[in-house]
Amino acid sequence: GEMGFTFEIEGLRVFFPYDTIYPEQYKYMCELKRSLDAKGHAVLEMPTGTGKTVTLFALITSYQFAHSQVGKLIYCTRTVPEMSKALEELRVVIDFRVKTLADEAA
Repeated sequence: GEMGFTFEIEGLRVFFPYDTIYPEQYKYMCELKRSLDAKGHAVLEMPTGTGKTVTLFALITSYQFAHSQVGKLIYCTRTVPEMSKALEELRVVIDFRVKTLADEAA
């Protein structure tokens, strides 16, 4: 299923739209958060098929939600199908956050 859950990374609440998270994804999110905290640059590599896109979107959109002063996320792809797939994934991430927050407020 795609129930999703939330968890904390160093005080940041992360909204993750799937039930399971790979250790690589968690590690990637920790590194990404450190880069954002340091306002620095990051080069992060993950093996194919480990859910890079959802990992990136879940962490960054959660970070933006917690820190409204953070700027835009600019995401580049090589092809239009890659972009469509990425936007679909982004929608899943945002929908999960919206639903979670609405459920909690109810």
